[in-house]
Amino acid sequence: MIKSIYIQLIVRSLLLVSNGIAIFYLFNNKYTVTLIVSCLFLIAQIILLIDYIKLLLADVEKSIDCLLYDDYSISIPIKKRKNSLYNKTALLIEKHKKRVFEQTSEQVVFTNIIESLALGILILKKDKKQHIEIFQINDTFVSFLQIPKYYKWDLLKEKIEPIINLIDSNNWKKLRHTVTININGKTETFFLKTSVTKTNEFEYLIISLETIQQLIDKKEKEAWYKLMNVMSHEIINTITPISSLASNLDTLLQEDNQDEDTFDELSEGLQIIKKRSLHLTDFVSSYRKLAELPFPDKKEVDIISLIYDTLALYKDEFEQKKITIDFPYQDRILLTIDSKQIEQVFINLISNSLYAFEGIENPKISININKTNLRTNITFTDNGIGISKEIKDTVFIPYFTTRKNGSGIGLTLSKNIMESHDGHIYFKSEKGKTVFILSFI
Repeated sequence: MIKSIYIQLIVRSLLLVSNGIAIFYLFNNKYTVTLIVSCLFLIAQIILLIDYIKLLLADVEKSIDCLLYDDYSISIPIKKRKNSLYNKTALLIEKHKKRVFEQTSEQVVFTNIIESLALGILILKKDKKQHIEIFQINDTFVSFLQIPKYYKWDLLKEKIEPIINLIDSNNWKKLRHTVTININGKTETFFLKTSVTKTNEFEYLIISLETIQQLIDKKEKEAWYKLMNVMSHEIINTITPISSLASNLDTLLQEDNQDEDTFDELSEGLQIIKKRSLHLTDFVSSYRKLAELPFPDKKEVDIISLIYDTLALYKDEFEQKKITIDFPYQDRILLTIDSKQIEQVFINLISNSLYAFEGIENPKISININKTNLRTNITFTDNGIGISKEIKDTVFIPYFTTRKNGSGIGLTLSKNIMESHDGHIYFKSEKGKTVFILSFI
């Protein structure tokens, strides 16, 4: 078919040239009537050529219009597709149509993922003229804030002023912030996080909202996961050598030629099994100690006397290691607590300080008490090696320890005791200084 097009174009071009030569000849010889007829014939030929080219390119032009306006209703007949130009145009339309459908499908999947999240998500899009549009917003976001699901930025920004006040509209950047919002007369606190993505034409700001309770639940799940890892590791490490030794001892017992060396080997193996079994028993006992912490028997106690009594337990060790104790309090301060449990917390904190003093010159423990509103805060400060950034999130996790012979339950037990007293324990640490704060109501 492409050949027939070329032939037609060549024939029509030759006719135009021939007609032009004839007109030139007639004009020179002054054949007026014939000249006029030839000119009309030339004009008719030109019009027919233009119409033929228009007809030839009509489908191509229509196809280009469809691509421009994302209209894929056009289809080029199979007969015309024998022409390579038509065929390539049809393939281009099909390729673009497929790509748009894939993008639409991906957009649907992306939207469904965003909607399924327990986080509130708002994605804003900004062009080079600083015009902002809402690219995506999920139901969780509007549910958190109890607002309609607006898709116009001018309407939405009026409803989320506390969030917008934290964001520089001219300079989007990463943020991590807590924000308090008044929702229908109730105050709610959220954790706000933003991130920025840029393309050639647009800049995107992803805003996520998470309730404080969601953060707490996430941390608890992570803690339980780590606890299960530690427990399974500890149990497997104990049971594996016991199983192996039991198998070897059974082999020795099956042998007929048992001599003194055999009995020595059996005795040694049994001692190892006993030792590992006791280790596993201690491990389980420490777990029970955590899990079965008794309800505190609260009584009015002089906290100053309790601290002095606890320090007296370490008097000899303080003198041997030349540890300075700074605790200048004498007056009575009464707290309603379980003295045995709180004393255990003090013991755990002092023990950790002693461990942190290895290789430290002029070790010192400072204990301070201060009252703010309805709370009494007791701080234990030491100038030990401190707590590294890598383990700050794991110090309260059961069985996590950096000490060679540590059980890993001291701080976990202390945290449980403080929570059972409706209090809190937290810490601040930097190189050369660690502060643990016990906060009582």
